[in-house]
Amino acid sequence: METCVVCGEPVHEENSVVCQGCDRRYHLVLRQGQPGKDCGEVWADEMSLSLRFACHNCLPKAAADSPIVGAASTPESPRRLPRTRPSQGPRRYRKR
Repeated sequence: METCVVCGEPVHEENSVVCQGCDRRYHLVLRQGQPGKDCGEVWADEMSLSLRFACHNCLPKAAADSPIVGAASTPESPRRLPRTRPSQGPRRYRKR
């Protein structure tokens, strides 16, 4: 049986995930309302549109690489890419 990289206690596959920083398992409650402990975080990465997992040991580096959605610590809102043409309503094509 594997142990949690953060607290050293045994982990079961149904209440743990693999950290994307160190590739080791840590405790994480995967459903709201379930008992258990959290030895890390999960958040939505806006850049890759995916979930990111990090244990408390790797969390500072992982959060710097990908800002946590909705966190008060995010320095600024995501920047928007410039539009290729100004918005002029729907395009109109000539009938042939």
